[in-house]
Amino acid sequence: MGTFYEQVFATQPFYGWDEGPEDRGVKYDLAGTKLVLLTQENPFPTSGAVHFQLQVPTLEDIYPRAQAAGAVTQEPFFRPYGWHMFRMADPAGNHINIYTVPTAAE
Repeated sequence: MGTFYEQVFATQPFYGWDEGPEDRGVKYDLAGTKLVLLTQENPFPTSGAVHFQLQVPTLEDIYPRAQAAGAVTQEPFFRPYGWHMFRMADPAGNHINIYTVPTAAE
């Protein structure tokens, strides 16, 4: 799954570990936000996919990469309160909203 995040967010891991199939992971820096992908013993065996949001400065860089990865689930649109966003899913089915917020000048 790390390859997906590397492609879509144009980043490389800054740290990783592999202590066997029940404890490994990789860390990414997404413009100051740390994303940690883990493979560990499953403390939540009945949980499904997660849903999270990432605020980015612009959709112009990330949207084409998400499209190329086949990850886009909803094309860019504007929310009534001004957010410009699109939705995507990673290979594990986690739902991700990518959005920008208007600046004071907008």
